[in-house]
Amino acid sequence: MDSQQFNNLENQLQLFEPITLVEMENVSLMNRRDMKFVLEINFLPIVLNAIQPFYKSLEINEKRFFNYKTDYFDTGDFQMFTAHSNQKQNRFKVRYREYLGSNVSFLEVKFKNNKGRTLKSRISSWVGDEIVNPIDIEFLQDKIPFSHDQLVHSLTNEFTRITLVNKKEKERLTVDFSLRFNNENGSKKLPNLVIIEVKQEEINLNSKVVQVLRKYGIRQARFSKYVSGAILLNKRLKYNQFKSNMLYLNKIHKNYGVIWNR
Repeated sequence: MDSQQFNNLENQLQLFEPITLVEMENVSLMNRRDMKFVLEINFLPIVLNAIQPFYKSLEINEKRFFNYKTDYFDTGDFQMFTAHSNQKQNRFKVRYREYLGSNVSFLEVKFKNNKGRTLKSRISSWVGDEIVNPIDIEFLQDKIPFSHDQLVHSLTNEFTRITLVNKKEKERLTVDFSLRFNNENGSKKLPNLVIIEVKQEEINLNSKVVQVLRKYGIRQARFSKYVSGAILLNKRLKYNQFKSNMLYLNKIHKNYGVIWNR
């Protein structure tokens, strides 16, 4: 996203009624259903304009944009990635997530169960590329089927997020863009990609945002920031299940050169 796009988006967000973190507590949705949609950055203003009457925008210290840094962990042989690639249910993600500029971070476990629900657990902790804190280790022993000493740092992801909350329904949207990935193999940027995640107690296809996205031909997609970043930065990983996603990344970033090549 260039500076002009960012300024335009910032002005557009000011048209949304604000909501505070405290007011948003009743839609934390730590046990939820998710739908993901991927689109080009140029479509985002169109979508936001269409849904503006129906959603509030999270505001903290007069800011509507929030920067995140996520450090992902996997086993040395990428068992968590492989579970996702094989579309296995009862799968896990382990990560440290830092809210940049706020001195707040968490150790988080995301669990996708065999009923299609996403359950997120977290504790306050500080971000690192190793898991050595005894409290963190105890937390993981209770949440995942892996020993903490099987886990290694696999990927760092940074992005900017907008959070929107439905005025009437128990529904929250996250809008992520300006994605960057890095690990010991190198780095990748995805400046044209936007990921909209719709979070609900139960899937509601009559959601205003879902209706708008479908109107513009933007369909639900299986898209994981962790999986995509891992494929981009690790050539030995299998990618067949995600080839269409990777080709889409090339398509929307054609002005930036080839993003993914196998």
